[in-house]
Amino acid sequence: MFTGIVEEVGEIVDLNENEDGFKISVKAQTVLNDLNINDSISCSGVCLTVVNIDNNTFNVQLVSETIKRTSAKSWSPKTKINLERSLLPTTRLGGHFVQGHVDTTIKLINIERQKDSAEFTFEKINSISDFIVEKGSICLDGISLTIAKNNKNNFKIALIPHTLEVTNWKYIEIGDMVNVEIDMMAKYIKNFMDLR
Repeated sequence: MFTGIVEEVGEIVDLNENEDGFKISVKAQTVLNDLNINDSISCSGVCLTVVNIDNNTFNVQLVSETIKRTSAKSWSPKTKINLERSLLPTTRLGGHFVQGHVDTTIKLINIERQKDSAEFTFEKINSISDFIVEKGSICLDGISLTIAKNNKNNFKIALIPHTLEVTNWKYIEIGDMVNVEIDMMAKYIKNFMDLR
């Protein structure tokens, strides 16, 4: 379980394919404090298990299902990813509950940069359209965000400069695919209503 508050931006320094998918080595600093083998870590919204830790890197294994469902299929050495260690009982919950179970990926279709903020427009695909609610929560690339505007075919997210600075979205470009995790409470409520 995570909060969607990114602790740091790490960099993939090595990617090795294997029979299960691939293993990546991620260079980091902050998240290495108190990080242990078998811990869960959010890598741009994907919950992964730490399998090895070195001086300034940690390794995680991605299986083919994870690669197919997420933006990990486009990862390579030098890719910057958002990192967050798993939630502790003593951690402040500054974002919203995030599981790290990516539902799908969507495309960034526009960026409007203003003096003190930026607005990002994303395509709205059928599988998530019922869950997009203005002022509702959504997790994109491991970042807990609030939906600013909900339109018929797209939705908008507004970011303050601080969020841009401390996440990998300072590098994002139009056409990039981002990982989406719908608010889990919304999923449970919809499932309950569908069963009635």
